[in-house]
Order: sequence, then structure tokens, then C-alpha cells
Amino acid sequence: MVKFLLVAIAIPSAVIAVALLLVMTPMEHLSTVEDVFGFENSGEKKPGEVSSPATIHRYVARDGEQLAYRVYPSSSSRILLFVHGSSYHSAAYDGLAKSISEAGLATVYMPNLRGHYLSGARRGDIDHMGQLESDLADLIAHARSEGDTGEIIVGGHSSGGGLAIRFAGGEHSALASGYWLLAPVIPGAPSVRDGDAGGWAVVNNGRLAGLLMLNAFGITGLNGLPVIQFNKPVVFRDGSETLSYSFRLNQSYHPRYNYEQDIQAMGDRVEVFVGEHDEAVDPEMLKIVFTDAGSKANIHVFANVNHFGIFDSQAARQSIVDALR
Repeated sequence: MVKFLLVAIAIPSAVIAVALLLVMTPMEHLSTVEDVFGFENSGEKKPGEVSSPATIHRYVARDGEQLAYRVYPSSSSRILLFVHGSSYHSAAYDGLAKSISEAGLATVYMPNLRGHYLSGARRGDIDHMGQLESDLADLIAHARSEGDTGEIIVGGHSSGGGLAIRFAGGEHSALASGYWLLAPVIPGAPSVRDGDAGGWAVVNNGRLAGLLMLNAFGITGLNGLPVIQFNKPVVFRDGSETLSYSFRLNQSYHPRYNYEQDIQAMGDRVEVFVGEHDEAVDPEMLKIVFTDAGSKANIHVFANVNHFGIFDSQAARQSIVDALR
């Protein structure tokens, strides 16, 4: 009996020791940053070339933190809550939001997620896993308090699309009537090219594995450590980027690892858009991922379009906007 107890104690202790060693894996120094998404050839603007986006507003989250968002009023009572992709913030989608609001299709609310530019106490970090979903629910409550009473469509681009999927599988899912996803990134799914979005995401796999092991034992004190960096060319940076994420922010930004359940939770009112040549998302594998999860989502694939080209291509952009009609 004593021997059994000693073994029962020794095994978890050994696993935790290994996990701690993995957590000590240093972050890679990105001496050479690749233009993975082809910013140079897309419509991406360099600092100084960007027109002024809509004004930043603030709403109060349940923990008292004042978080940033932009709003684009419309004649429509419908609300589109649209989540930005990794590393940047809502300003990147100003043109899309204006197209939607001016067409009378939806009032668009776009948050700067906690841990990003102008939102939260620490860049690249949040307080606990799942906090981003609560923040989105609080923004919806704020929109209601502002008099916007229509149905809620939750959408997002890239990692923002991943967070929208996660939202569907969480405790606040009843707030949404539908989903509108642009090139959604689903880590762990075969739809993510090369497992790292084509080289955009540089993951410290050793540290990530160690933290997952520690969390399995209920040890969460190291969840604020960074685990991922982003390959954004220096020439396209303006100082408002968030170029690395902590474990808890990163985990909160994408669907749960049993992503099929989150996808299934979205129901049938789902529109998905992706370019044929998307550098991060394989469109054919994305179809399979959704089909295998039992989803009846409408998946639109645009020929000769890449990850950011869905905003530059007139045909793609028109199709994306028309899906809200």
C-alpha cells in the first residue's frame, strides 16, 4: 500500500518537473521577419498612409476595466460584432465596417480586444482564460444599453473568426443569432496551413506543452508567460501592434481543442469566406473541418484571393457584404 502511494505521488511529481523544464524553453529571437501574408502586395497601408478610422469609444467590462471599441451606426437594427485578427486591432477593418453600416445592413461594433492597443492593463495578456468571451458579452450588453436592440451577428477575421467560433461554444452563445467568419483560424485543425498559419505564428511549442501539462494539474500561476510571436514586417508596424501573446490570451483567442463542438454550437446560420490562396487557411480542408463537425455553414471560396485579399478584391468584398442582406 505504501509503495503504491509512493508511486502515485512520484508520477505526477515527475510530470510536473518535466512540465516546468519545458516552460523554461526560451522564446525564439525573430532576427528575420518574413512577409508571410504579402503585405507589400496587398492593400495593407504603411504608417502614415492610413486614413483616420472611426473614433475610439470605451465600455466598462465586468471587472471595471474600460475597453476600447469602434462603432459604425446604421439604419439597420441588426448588430454585427466583428473581432479583429491577431496582432492588430479594429482600425484594420474600418473600410469594411463603413461599407456594411452605410449600406444599411448592420450597426457594426468592433472591439480592440483586451491585451491589445488601448485595451487592458497589459499588452499581450489578459487576467484569465475565457476573459475575451466575457468581454464580448459585456460589449453586447453595452450596445443594448445604447439602444441597439436588433439581432446579434458575431463575426471576425483570422484569429477573430476563431474567437467567434469559441464564443458559440461558451456560456454566452445564446446572445448570438448567427456567425459571419472571414478566413477563420482554428489551431489544431488541418485547415491551418503547416500548423502555424503559413509561418505567421511562431509558437514556443516546448513552453506551450509545458503549460498545458501544468494546467491539467490545476497549476495556472505561469499562464502569463508568452508562448507565441507574430511575423509582421517592420515597415508595416506603427507601434500599435501586439506582437506576442501570453498563454492565457492565446488559448482564449481560438476555439477549444475539441473545436468540433464549438463549430457545431454555431448552428446553421453561418457564413464563411476564404480566399483560394489564403496563406494561413486551406479552404478545401476548412470545408472538411466544418462538414466533419456536422456544420451546414455556407463556405464561400474566392479564386485568386489570399488572406487579406478578401478585402482588396471587389468581387470578394461584395459577396461578403451581400451575405448580410
